[in-house]
Amino acid sequence: MPATACLIQDRLGLGTGCGALDFNQGCSGYVYGLSLAKGLIEGGMARRVLLLTGETYSKHLHCADRTVRTIFGDGASATVIRAVESDRDLLGPFVLGTDGRGARQLVVRAGAFRLPAAVSHGSEPCEAGGARSCGHLYMNGPEIFTFTLKTIPGLVRRLLAEASLSIEDVDFFVFHQANRFMLERLRDKIGIPVERFCINLETYGNTVSATIPMAIEAAIAAGQMKPGQRIMAVGFGVGYSWGACLLTAPGELTK
Repeated sequence: MPATACLIQDRLGLGTGCGALDFNQGCSGYVYGLSLAKGLIEGGMARRVLLLTGETYSKHLHCADRTVRTIFGDGASATVIRAVESDRDLLGPFVLGTDGRGARQLVVRAGAFRLPAAVSHGSEPCEAGGARSCGHLYMNGPEIFTFTLKTIPGLVRRLLAEASLSIEDVDFFVFHQANRFMLERLRDKIGIPVERFCINLETYGNTVSATIPMAIEAAIAAGQMKPGQRIMAVGFGVGYSWGACLLTAPGELTK
């Protein structure tokens, strides 16, 4: 304590009439954050929302654990969401889901009340060599992969049905940037054209809740994404949790 959001409100010099809160949702956090922002604005509780993602998974990685240390990176993003007049919905609809039975497959076991971080738990061997303790990140890669391929194609279909659209109606797909192999398998299974599917892993790796906004920013900078285009954002992973939404690419058309 206190919530990081309270510290950021002070450092940014925002007024005391500004609400601030933290939420922890991992890989699907950006989509969940957009849904919260939309609800606050449309419910009349906010005019503008500053959505921040910040991930420092490096602090959870054991230096000898090759199963995770080559995958995850640290990253952050800032997104401003505000109401504008439009003849179509610029953000939404949303489809969200949770299956807490998968929590043990991607977890830092120590650090809460039942297993305090201050207690030394030694180390245990890793599947691919090296070692980790209960205070380090554990990931069951094969189980995460199976969950993703089983859940995400249906999530995409549900969102398209909710919006009465087809894959051809979406200009660009930005999935959580977990790893290239998983993304390519998802793209092929869902049937998304290569030129409309984003893979942005070379520089930063998997930055958890920051991967989607960082990929959007990179696609805009590279000219792959144009202002006003319809984007599908899909987050999935730790929890297990997942979420997908449609949004309009930022730029002059949405200012």
